[in-house]
Amino acid sequence: MSLKKSTLKPIAAAVALASAGAHAQEADLIEEVVVTGIRASLEQAMDIKRNSTGVVDAISAEDIGKFPDTNLAESLQRITGVSISRSGGEGNSVTVRGLGPQFNAVTLNGRSMPAPATGRGFRFDTIAAEMVSGVSVYKTASSTVPSGGIGATIDVKTARPLDIGDKLTGSVKMLSDVDAGSTTPAVSGLFSKATDTFGVLAAVSYQEREAENDWVEVRRWNNREEIVRERGWGSPRLEYDNGDAPANYYPTQSALGRQTQKRERLNASITGQFAPTDSLTATLDANYSDLKITGRDVESAYWFGHQYDTPASVNGSETLTSMGANDVGLDMFMRAPESRFIIEQLGLNVEWRVTDEQILSFDFATSSAERNPDQERNVNASDVQAVPIDLMFDTRNGVATHYFDGSQLSLSDAKLHQQDVYSNNNLDELDQLRFDYAFEGDTATLKAGMMYTDQTKLVKSYNNNKGTDGSESGRAYSFRGYFPLVGTFEQDWDGEGTEYETETYNGLFETVAEAEAAGYGIDTINHDFVGSTSFITFDPYAAHTWEETLSQMPGYIGLDLVEQIDWYEINEETVAAYVELTSYTELAGRPLTLVAGSRIENTSVESTSLESTLTGLEIVPSDSNVAENMSRTFSENTPYTDGGDYDVFLPNMSINFEATDEVVLRFAASRTITRPELGNMRSSRSFGDIRDDGEPGLGSAGNPELKPYMSDNVDLSAEWYFDDTSYASVGLFHKVVDNFIVEYGETETIEGVTNPATGEDVVYNFTRPQNQDTKKVRGAEFALQYAFSDSGFGMIANATVVDTDTPFETDQFDSSAFIGFSDSANLIGFYDKNGIQARIAYNWRDSFVESFGHTYETTTGEPTQVDSYGQIDLSASYDLTDSLTVFIEGINVTSEETHKYSRFKDQFLYAQTNSARYALGIRASF
Repeated sequence: MSLKKSTLKPIAAAVALASAGAHAQEADLIEEVVVTGIRASLEQAMDIKRNSTGVVDAISAEDIGKFPDTNLAESLQRITGVSISRSGGEGNSVTVRGLGPQFNAVTLNGRSMPAPATGRGFRFDTIAAEMVSGVSVYKTASSTVPSGGIGATIDVKTARPLDIGDKLTGSVKMLSDVDAGSTTPAVSGLFSKATDTFGVLAAVSYQEREAENDWVEVRRWNNREEIVRERGWGSPRLEYDNGDAPANYYPTQSALGRQTQKRERLNASITGQFAPTDSLTATLDANYSDLKITGRDVESAYWFGHQYDTPASVNGSETLTSMGANDVGLDMFMRAPESRFIIEQLGLNVEWRVTDEQILSFDFATSSAERNPDQERNVNASDVQAVPIDLMFDTRNGVATHYFDGSQLSLSDAKLHQQDVYSNNNLDELDQLRFDYAFEGDTATLKAGMMYTDQTKLVKSYNNNKGTDGSESGRAYSFRGYFPLVGTFEQDWDGEGTEYETETYNGLFETVAEAEAAGYGIDTINHDFVGSTSFITFDPYAAHTWEETLSQMPGYIGLDLVEQIDWYEINEETVAAYVELTSYTELAGRPLTLVAGSRIENTSVESTSLESTLTGLEIVPSDSNVAENMSRTFSENTPYTDGGDYDVFLPNMSINFEATDEVVLRFAASRTITRPELGNMRSSRSFGDIRDDGEPGLGSAGNPELKPYMSDNVDLSAEWYFDDTSYASVGLFHKVVDNFIVEYGETETIEGVTNPATGEDVVYNFTRPQNQDTKKVRGAEFALQYAFSDSGFGMIANATVVDTDTPFETDQFDSSAFIGFSDSANLIGFYDKNGIQARIAYNWRDSFVESFGHTYETTTGEPTQVDSYGQIDLSASYDLTDSLTVFIEGINVTSEETHKYSRFKDQFLYAQTNSARYALGIRASF
């Protein structure tokens, strides 16, 4: 990657206007020391907290290449106020003080990091814990720290050769997932060699991990009253033929299955340092991360449609809890999803101590993050439908899904039904340049500098459902219900016997024996949630062998991946100038530190995407009484560019008062921002489905003129450090977040396009993100860390309680609630003495809103809420010699499950098993 020509003017301005300064992190004031053992690690983290000018929490490695947990996010959750979200049983994103991943900025060695997702939230499972020497969580603002974190700025640090000198470490361990029943390897190594003037460090980590989990899901609860109000369908309640079960909330689809997953993660870094004099140090480093996730899944799914004509029951929230269905089709999916995430960073830092008091520094980094660079198929599913099936949708033991007798499954009655293939490609490139100046006097420190950031995110998607013009809908669904797996069928394709006569067509196989020889079969498993259940199983890539059979259908298009027109590219350039003054004085003879600073930023956004405008609608003939989607035609794809810009002024101040030798009191006030998700700023509109009932169509659009979330913050804390390893603290915080972004629908008439159902110009309801609300967040943090004298035993306990003036309410129908907002707590016991180290940790997080909108689009954006969750982790090690250690680690040793619900607690949405994971290994350090 190289700087664009557009970067030259801001860089020149930065050079001309800025006095360069010290690297912008509070922790740089603290000398890096090599630590070994739990207690030494806690002491160093406590020193960082105590000596910081704001509210900072930290985790330090117990030794070079030895971080406390097997996953970086799982270590972060031990910090007061930090909680995590998990994927595949592994932590991958963090929430701080109730504010979700998009509200937290992540830096690597002080440099902003790109994200492989469509948003800004960083995936912590892409970084191996063995590569990290420490993590600092900055909960209050500093003008010298890159902006973007209303919740916190999280800085991940890697080791430097001139700091640690000569070092060789390595570990080998075997990982075991209890449910998967497999053992996989993990290896890591670090080599550092240094003289007085030159040092080089190389580190590498490779891990394989396998997992298996059972899951059950209701994919969307439809709110009948809301849909009626929005679209004018039928009656507000679904009346069943026994007349005693009116349901307001009903499912679109229920699904259950078993997932197996393999994760392969490679991390590598190399750092070179050159210090020709005591006053000049140059550091060049490169970091690489490659995470590949593959899976094999089996699933059965029932699509309810709108056929509700059998006796049923509902619960107190008027949610359907049971219903029978006879002679229906049951989808049997075989899946082979695959995703890959690659992150690369190259950086150069030069620090020059001009005099004893003055420091100049220059830092440049270029980085990229990409998802699915080779069109990995993150959704890859083939569907054979079992028919006819009698089933019961039922709620048992808090889980709602379909139950059926597996003896009804028959290969002779099965039909080829569909294939879903999607590949989402995201590329995020980020260049960052900064110049800094610092003056370090006896009574004051001045820091000033300028930073330029150029970030471009390109989002593309590929699937097999639409052509390049967006008009060939249903490519993967066009053969639904026609071709049998075994045998023949008769079909008149136009239904009128005019263009096509009724003819006999061949299925995929002539006999059941042929199907079984090709790998099709019926398997029964003991599912953790539903007990014994059966599936039609086959090769998940089987649809590639269906092509010859499906090509008998007139007008068959094929199943190849097609690049979609919904791509967009967002470029965001930010120029920032900052200054911060720290004064060291006294009050009543006690040390008093005063900090005042400000940061000014200008951000410009340019958004480009293709817009294919709707040009025509046609009613599709149907023999049902249910409103159907009309077919749509579109204009030629035309790139459309739009943009916006904004300026922000971000002041900050803090006061630290050492009331006694053991007690530190802090006060901080600041203004911080979080920039809008890049995906929300795409320029074009997307025209979704429109039905033949005369109601508006559904569409979506971005908003390049979005302003950042802006938060005014106040923090108060008191910290009591009563020995070298022990402290107690209490903190209060209050945030007023303005410009909160909410999705709102706006009606727009498409002139010149007639709606055949009304005879008038068609109307679409476009959902757009808009800056609308102001929200308040407040909370309290409590922490205790205590070592029991010289016994070796110790404990850590912390809790964070958060509140807001706009919590999610069950009667609200917008997406204005905070995502990820919840209380959290940790309780940890440890032992460190005589070469023995042991830790047991319990982490708890209260229920929270994870997202709005379920698997399929709705007009209401029904919430997904995660139930409260607690997990126990443990680790233990023994030093065989000064250089050799054996260890064991356990994650989620009680195999706690994940449960999710929708609007109401009794509205089941999702449940998943999470297997206990163990590791046994040996580590060497020389």
